[in-house]
Amino acid sequence: MRRRNRALILALFLLLASLSAWVYQVRAGLIITHMRNPFSWGLYIATFAFFVGIAAGGLIVSSAVYLFSLEALKPFTRIASLSAFASILAAAVIILPDLGRVDRIYFLLLHPNFRSPLIWDVIVVSSYIVLTFLSVYFQLLPDWKREGRGFLNHWTRKLSQEEVKKISTTWSKRIAFVGLPVAILIHTITALIFATQVSREWWYTTILPADFIAVAVSSGAALCLLIALLGIGEEGFPHYAAAFTILSRIAAGSLLVHLFLVATDLVIHWWWGNPEELELLSLLFRRYGALYGLEVVLTVFSMVYFLTSRGISSPRALLGGCLILLAGVFIHRLNLLFPAFNHFPLALTLPGTESELWSYPVAVGQFQPGNPIFVSTWPYVPSAWEIIIDLLPFALALITCSWMISSYNLLPTTWEGKTRTIPFSTTQSLNL
Repeated sequence: MRRRNRALILALFLLLASLSAWVYQVRAGLIITHMRNPFSWGLYIATFAFFVGIAAGGLIVSSAVYLFSLEALKPFTRIASLSAFASILAAAVIILPDLGRVDRIYFLLLHPNFRSPLIWDVIVVSSYIVLTFLSVYFQLLPDWKREGRGFLNHWTRKLSQEEVKKISTTWSKRIAFVGLPVAILIHTITALIFATQVSREWWYTTILPADFIAVAVSSGAALCLLIALLGIGEEGFPHYAAAFTILSRIAAGSLLVHLFLVATDLVIHWWWGNPEELELLSLLFRRYGALYGLEVVLTVFSMVYFLTSRGISSPRALLGGCLILLAGVFIHRLNLLFPAFNHFPLALTLPGTESELWSYPVAVGQFQPGNPIFVSTWPYVPSAWEIIIDLLPFALALITCSWMISSYNLLPTTWEGKTRTIPFSTTQSLNL
């Protein structure tokens, strides 16, 4: 069976499993997850932040080609735009299970609260879906005109091929000019949703928007690199080695900025040394020390790896580095939540124990005989239902990318003046 068919079958299986689990959650309620009052954001929101970052990074890479004349990356603008479009669709869909009563989402549209960052996130995400779709659409328009097929291209029938190509180039540049600030804006607003929560010490920092953008660029470049490697395969790798090197350097440089910002924030928390700050550091390095250590190891390794000649020496080396980077970023999103929610906002210090915090207990929201009703900490681990439902955005992104790549010319097909056919299912793709 062809590679693209295997990818689509896998994606459809994941989609069916996640939708079935979501239907059960709608009927039974969010109680089937391991989220409770003390821990109201979990795996779903972490995945949302993960995909928003990739979406922003993908369009930043695509827009940079037009804005900064990065000619070496021009063959991969379509892949970058497609990864952004697929990722923002994935980010939008995973919000729905987190709402619980998704049937009441229309209240958000009928009665928007413009003082809330959430409504601005809805506006920006919706706008970003349209923008990334248009980016892919105008880049593919000349091919659709030449092949006599495609999506929403009937208006080009009366135009010549050169006229359509000119329209494609003009509008691709215009979208790039708009796309770069919008890509930065979408992740800035997502970061501000966290950073404006003054009661959450772990988020209440001005570095968060800049850090979100740095992580977005690294993960977006990594996904673009990964898709291009799988599509072009070993035969095309030498002809685009310069582009792959640039993308890997972009990912590594962005990770360096991210690690610098995180280290700065940790030093500031440690420097003041008040009970609130020390409790956060204790949560991070003790309770979640193993998970946080894994995040640091993966991100630092992928950053250093992409800066070495070995890390960019072959398709397999680059592919492994991309997977490690994306895994580290996903764990980073999880660690964004864990210390924040287990550092309860309401606390007091007792006379003689000024160096210790005593958290006010929070109602769990569920009564079970023999279990506490109020807790001062919550050992959140995603339930099996959460994990299955969380496959939904991954399945949607995989379906979108595999179908588009197998149906349309999104990968570079020429080198050394020769035209090559490189379908997604090529036998010369990486044998994984």
